[in-house]
Amino acid sequence: MGFLQAMQQMGQSEKKEGLEPYLVRPMDQDGKEVRVWLQVKGDLQEILDVVGVSRIDLADYKANALSLKKYIYKKAPSQTTSSFSPIHPAGRMKNNAEQNRAAFCPPQWEDNKNTHFFKIKNRILNDYEREGVFSAGSVERILQGMQKKIDMVLPDLDNRQSYIVIFVVEHNGDLLYPGEVPALVKYFERKLKNSLSGGKKAAKKPAGTYQNCSICGKDKSGEVTLDKVFKFATFDKVSVLAGLDKKEIPHSFAVCQSCYEQISSGREKVDRILRKGNLFEIFSIKKNKKKRRDVFVWAIPEVVGSGDLKMFERFLYSWEEKMSNNDLAGTGEKTEEQYFTRLAKTGQGLIFHFVFWEKNNAQEIVHLMTEDVPPERLARLETTWKKVNLEFAGWTKATDLDMAIRSLHATMNTFAGKSNADKNIFWELTMKVIGNMLQGEVLPVDTFKQLIVPRLPRLVFEGDTKKAGLSMRYAELWVEYMNRLNQEVSR
Repeated sequence: MGFLQAMQQMGQSEKKEGLEPYLVRPMDQDGKEVRVWLQVKGDLQEILDVVGVSRIDLADYKANALSLKKYIYKKAPSQTTSSFSPIHPAGRMKNNAEQNRAAFCPPQWEDNKNTHFFKIKNRILNDYEREGVFSAGSVERILQGMQKKIDMVLPDLDNRQSYIVIFVVEHNGDLLYPGEVPALVKYFERKLKNSLSGGKKAAKKPAGTYQNCSICGKDKSGEVTLDKVFKFATFDKVSVLAGLDKKEIPHSFAVCQSCYEQISSGREKVDRILRKGNLFEIFSIKKNKKKRRDVFVWAIPEVVGSGDLKMFERFLYSWEEKMSNNDLAGTGEKTEEQYFTRLAKTGQGLIFHFVFWEKNNAQEIVHLMTEDVPPERLARLETTWKKVNLEFAGWTKATDLDMAIRSLHATMNTFAGKSNADKNIFWELTMKVIGNMLQGEVLPVDTFKQLIVPRLPRLVFEGDTKKAGLSMRYAELWVEYMNRLNQEVSR
């Protein structure tokens, strides 16, 4: 419950209204927009009579400055044939115009599921015409116009940027984004209502179920389940939320509309300002190809005890302001490295709930969740690490807690074998060590040594001696660090 209450508190700090609690950013980082200008006749209220595409251009996309209501974006469920919004996440571009043309609209693109045009037509545009939002023939006119005008942007696409393709409306000389077009907003509202109710495949609710919200306890209000917010909240296994199998859906963790909106808003804000990425370099081998996996960290604050709500708001404000200032100064990467160190300096009155999770297609795999971590514990972890750096390793300058956690994973990854099974064993131990650190529990020093020591000869034999020596030195450093933390726990 602590995790959900913290998410709800985050959402309450946003004070969003209407559709805002359900909206997310199309991209988390800054990038570019490929804007397709639709020429539309009529009043834009119910049916958009699209007569063509006037042009295609590029615009800057600023993740932290955009208006959610202007984009009305919500990610569509996987394996669906429709989208909530006329926005297509295109990702990174190719190296040159010809390669990008092949990615967007090569010959016979209608039969190529991997092209952007195929996805745009089948996942976005077709449903607008089926639902009567676009007049008959609009999709064909849009795609014909896009094919003729795509050359307006192909030479300028940058393979270092991420892109979205967004359909905007040109009407009486004005440029309107999706959230500024009444017909598109109404379409979004219908799709959202259908999604929240579970759609056509929703399980029937037995009489007498959903009488109380699982969070606020309001009578007859628990109508939505939180798998709509967290994709690790699945009903096929016991996970963060209650649930055993599909038969148990009506009895699962249902919440009222108000609590759902607050938790949904909370997740959007956590993803926007408190999500940490690139902490671990994780790779898996699949079909002899090396694939990088992204593991993210959330640190969700919550007011506890006699903590003042204003302290909570000051923390969020200072964190967001610091992030914004560093973006302007171009020092975002340096700030990213100071995640745990900055949390350790928060002071009393707040606790943190940590979630280490990984996106896997439509699902979100939770590797570790620790609740009720006071910043004082983070400060103690960092102080002990610095002492080990100076006293045991003999370094002239100590590193921070972020470096400590990165070095643990790097050390474990070096000693792991090449197989995925081997790497998973070491990854699980990494998560156990971090979890015990955050919870103030005894660390598995003996298990760490038992895994590391027998693998040193292989490391020396297969790699270079200098690298093996550095890895062994870090392993010794971590043994000393864990021993000192265990002494503190025993005291």
